[in-house]
Amino acid sequence: MARTRMRKTLLVAGLGTVIGLGLLRMTSNDRWDTSLLESASHALLAPFQAGLTYVIGQGEAIGQAVINYRQVKEENEALRRENGELRRENGLLRQYQLENLRMKEMLAFKEEKGGNYQMIAARVIGRETSTWFRSLTLDRGAADGVAKDMVVINNDGLIGHVTSVSPHSCQVLLIIDREAPVPAMLLMTREPGIVEARGDGSGLLQMVHLRRDAPVPVEQLVVTSGLGSLYPKGLRVGYVTGVEPEPNGLTKRATVRPAVDFQRLEEVFIVQKVLRQEGE
Repeated sequence: MARTRMRKTLLVAGLGTVIGLGLLRMTSNDRWDTSLLESASHALLAPFQAGLTYVIGQGEAIGQAVINYRQVKEENEALRRENGELRRENGLLRQYQLENLRMKEMLAFKEEKGGNYQMIAARVIGRETSTWFRSLTLDRGAADGVAKDMVVINNDGLIGHVTSVSPHSCQVLLIIDREAPVPAMLLMTREPGIVEARGDGSGLLQMVHLRRDAPVPVEQLVVTSGLGSLYPKGLRVGYVTGVEPEPNGLTKRATVRPAVDFQRLEEVFIVQKVLRQEGE
C-alpha cells in the first residue's frame, strides 16, 4: 500500500518536471520553433504593431518638423531684422558720404570765390509747395548779418535773392519765378538779354529780347550781365537748349536750362558783400 502511494508520488513529480521543462523550452529566447498559438497571435498582432509603429514615427516626424519650422521662422525673422538694419546703416553711410562731398565742394567754392565775395553758408529749411519751388526758407537771418536783396548762390550758379528777413531765417525768391527776371548775356558772344521763368511748369528759363540775327549756339553758357543793382556780373545762370523767333519778328528767344538743380538744393551761400566782380 505504501509502495503504491510512493509510485504515484514519483509519477506526479516526474510528469510535473517534464511539463515544466517543456514550458521552459517553449518560452526560451533561443528556441527555433513556436507553438501554433504563438504563431497565430503574432500573425494577428503584426499589422496592428506595424500601424502603431508608423503612427508613432509620423507623430515624431511631425513634431520635429514643427520644431524645425519654428526655428527656421525665428532665424528668418532675425535675418530680416539684421538685413533691414544693414540697409538703414548703408543708407545713412551713403547720406553722410554725399553730405561730406557737398561740404567739400562748398568749401572749395568758398575758397575759390573768397576774393570776390564775402559769403555765409546756409541750409534750406523750407520750400514752397508747388511743381517747381519758387521760394526757399534758409536758416540764416538778421542775427547772422543777412539783409534783404542779398544774392544767393552755390557752386553751380545763381539761385535767387533774399526777399524778407527774420532774426534767424530768411525767404529767397528763386530765378525760376516769373517775378525774378535776371539781366544776363551769352558768355562767348556777350549778347545781352533778360532771363526769366517760362511759366509753363517745366522749370526751364528763357532768355528774351535777343537780336534776330544774333548767333545763339546751343549749350552756350548764360551768365549775369551785371546790369541793374541786384545781381553781380559773371554768375552762371544756365545753358541754351534751343532758339525760336519772337512773334514780333524783330527779336528771338532762347530756352535756357538752369545751371542749378532747384529740386535738390540743401546748402547754399548768401553773398553779404561783393568784393570784386567776376573777371576783374
